[in-house]
Amino acid sequence: MPLTWIALILAGAALGWLASVVLGAATPREILATVGLGAAGALLGALLITPVLAGRLEATGFSFPGVLLSLLGTFLALGGAVAVQKLQKR
Repeated sequence: MPLTWIALILAGAALGWLASVVLGAATPREILATVGLGAAGALLGALLITPVLAGRLEATGFSFPGVLLSLLGTFLALGGAVAVQKLQKR
């Protein structure tokens, strides 16, 4: 597994943790779920969004557009989860 993939997972997990702090996650389960969702969003962004918008995904090495698009995947995943939670509370 190239270092880029590990960096993407860690960046997504860090964004997930930051989202749990901003959203005020109360339990460790909510924090873990948000961190996991952030990491999964980064991977899905790298695998699905990057090939469509930036051409091809670099198997090795650093791709700045790939990192930005994987972070977009993280934001989409976390935003979708927040939207679903707010709709369920109604």
